[in-house]
Amino acid sequence: MREFPPELLFEILLRLPPEDLLRCLCVSKAWNATIHDKTFIKSHLQRSIQTNSFGSLFVSATFPCNKCSFKFSDIYDDGTIERAMKIEQPPLQDAESGTPFPSALVSSNGIICIRTGLYEDDFVLWNPSIRKFKKIPSPTFEQSPSPDIHVYLGYGFGYDSTNGDYKLLGIANFNEAVHQCQIYSLKSNSWRKIRNMPCDEFHMIVSRILFSNGALSWLAQNMLDRKMHVVTFELATEKYHWFPTPVDENVQLEVLGDSQCIFRRLRTMDAWIMKEHGSWTLLYSIELPPMSRVNRWCLG
Repeated sequence: MREFPPELLFEILLRLPPEDLLRCLCVSKAWNATIHDKTFIKSHLQRSIQTNSFGSLFVSATFPCNKCSFKFSDIYDDGTIERAMKIEQPPLQDAESGTPFPSALVSSNGIICIRTGLYEDDFVLWNPSIRKFKKIPSPTFEQSPSPDIHVYLGYGFGYDSTNGDYKLLGIANFNEAVHQCQIYSLKSNSWRKIRNMPCDEFHMIVSRILFSNGALSWLAQNMLDRKMHVVTFELATEKYHWFPTPVDENVQLEVLGDSQCIFRRLRTMDAWIMKEHGSWTLLYSIELPPMSRVNRWCLG
């Protein structure tokens, strides 16, 4: 192995899935050093994204007694999916310790961000492929401006490819015009305050914050004219952008591929996808049978 060209070894290891790389760590010190090298880790991630290799399906389910189960299933090149297998979980507090059940925020490049409480915000970053996890310190939001105002907390997790960093955005929404924003960086392993959104007349709907194409997105409603908007936050530049939605009632934000989508369900199921510069294109409009129609979706 000593005469094995380092460049060729790098290329061979680059094509292996994470579970095989774990086994290769024990081959030699040279192999171990190559796999742990930051350049190799970044190259392996980029190649996996570009070639759509080593795909997997993450499944989470919550059961009675606050028990949560996480499962993974590999997705093969031909699109077939094997049976989802239960995987070893990181050590999380459960109902017996008085902590609400854990919930997965989102998975980004195989890294899963888990919120381990509903009222006390503790987080864990978990990589089930290599069986490693990292506990994240809790954010320190300022106190509510009034004890009578309820605090709504929203979190979004994603990967900053420009800086090679995983980030977690936290938003404390006190009322229609008062909020605080903080961001966690895996590189620095710390939270810091960032510029708040310019939203004096907007109500932030931060119960669902989605990640796509390097940005986090959520819905906001203008309280003056009741118009709905999609707010995006670029993880690399930390800039906010606002885009009016194609419709303003009964809307739900989702992600399709790398694009934001707006769904509306009334007499029809309608879906729009966001193109460049905030323009929207109608994907489909399907007539619904009378029994499946609903009057309104919950926005908060």
